[in-house]
Formats: sequence, C-alpha cells, structure tokens
Amino acid sequence: MTIDSPIVIVGFGSQARAWALNLRDSKIDLRIALQPKSSTRAKVESLGFQCINLESVDLQNYSSFLLLIPDDKHLPFFKKNESYLKDGSHFIYAHGFSLSKERLHETYKQFSHSLLAPKAIASDVRFQYETKGKIGAAYYAPNEEAEEFLKALAQKVGFTALYKSHFEEECMADLLSEQSILCSLIPYASLKSYNILRKNGISAEVAFMECFLELKSISQAFVTLGPQGFFNLISPNALIGSQKGRKILLNDSFDQGLEQILIDIKNKQFYKEVEIDADLLRQNVLKEWDQEELSQTFIRLKPELIV
Repeated sequence: MTIDSPIVIVGFGSQARAWALNLRDSKIDLRIALQPKSSTRAKVESLGFQCINLESVDLQNYSSFLLLIPDDKHLPFFKKNESYLKDGSHFIYAHGFSLSKERLHETYKQFSHSLLAPKAIASDVRFQYETKGKIGAAYYAPNEEAEEFLKALAQKVGFTALYKSHFEEECMADLLSEQSILCSLIPYASLKSYNILRKNGISAEVAFMECFLELKSISQAFVTLGPQGFFNLISPNALIGSQKGRKILLNDSFDQGLEQILIDIKNKQFYKEVEIDADLLRQNVLKEWDQEELSQTFIRLKPELIV
C-alpha cells in the first residue's frame, strides 16, 4: 500500500522528531502541527519541515495524523480540535495509555484510532533507521484498510517487526515494565550500589564504572545474546554473584511488589496516580538527582568514558 496524502505529525518532541526525520528520509510528505505561538516552530522550520496550525481550519485538509504529543495531552487535543477535524480521520498513537485511560476511541467514534508503538526510545528510533538496524513495535488497527496503512507507515519509519496487540495490552505491558525495571530498578539500584561503594571507601571513578557505565555493556549483551548466551558468557564470579544477589534482593517481597504494581494497573489505580503535576514531579526528581554525587561524577567523567 502506498502512502499518498500528507501525514500530519502532532507535536515535535523527541519521538515526533525521530519519526519526522525518518519519514522525510523515506520520501513521505509531512506536516508538523503546532500551536500558532509554539516556541518549537522556529526549530521545526529550520529543519525544513512545513508547519500547520492546531485549532484552525488547516486541519481539515488532512486525514492521517500521528498523535505524538504526551499521553496526557491527547484528550485536550480532541476537545480543542474536534470541530476542525474531518470525520473518518485516522489517528495513530505511539502508546495505548490515553486510549485505555480516557477511552478516546469510544468518545470520538467519528475517527479511526490505531496503535503503532515502537519499543525503543526516540534516539534509538532514529539510530536504527540510519544504521538499517531493527526495531520491534506493537500495533493495533480497527480494520483491514487501517492495518495496511500501519504496515506501510511502519516500514517507512523503520520499524522492522510488527506484533499485533491492543491498546489495553500494550498499555499494561508498558506501564509494568517502566515501574518494575526500566525506570525504577535500573536507575535507583545503580544509585544505591554506587553510594554504598563510596560510603565504604571506593573511589568515585571505580564506583561509577562498575555501577553505572557497565549498565550499557551488560544490558546490550543480555539483549543481544539472550539469557542463555549471557549467563554462558559472564565470569564464574559474576555467575555465582548473580545467584546470590537474586536470592537476597529478588525475594518474595519483590514478587509481591510486582504483583501490587500490576494490580494497580489493572484496577486503574495508577490512572488516578498520574493525575498530578508531572512537571513539578520532574523538577523534584531532577533536584534530588542533582544532589547525588553520581550525577556530578557522570558530568565529570562523561567526556572521558562515554561516546
């Protein structure tokens, strides 16, 4: 299936920028939809993209939209722009959260709602495209025509493997993985490990390399080689230590914590928890990390150790 009409990308954050660059390199006609007074407009135009205005009749000229603004902005987008959108327009989401939480596909039935969720951060979406690498994505389409469009679009963005899912399933898996390991256990276990080494006289440089820098090579080896290949590769000390750490740290209370996280996702408790000022929370988290020696060590050693 060919992609004939221009595609509108709503917003220009990290994911939107990566998708836009990939699609342009794939010769897809694009528009970037922004607020008329958006501070991002100059940056978008400097990259050679054509901008259109949100909350304007500009939107009536298009029927395919990539909704790549933050999840909590999706419902306000529809409330403000519904009257400017053509019935039958196709909206594609990179996460299932807003559809699961707000039921947008039920509230705005005059539009088609699809999911195309890459399992990669924005920088990797761009990097894998440029290096002809591989990226997997979960997808859902409400009908055969939308599915053909998604598959054609995914190929142009650089998603090389698609797996059929649904808004609810993708949302549950995404939230669980973020809370259980990706955005909680990895950064905070790294911090705690670094701090206990420093408390016991280990130099900042050695503690940093052991508890932070090696995350990259370890995670890359685990993903690239698979679990069996990884555990066949590591040293005897690392192997024995992995099982000791597993027994002491990943005990029954950890399992119970995982179950509680999943329960809170399933019963929508977490949907209530996200209804806070995320910008304020981010400021507080960044302030906490700013006070950690690990952050200062990262800044100091990055030029020497990180490409």
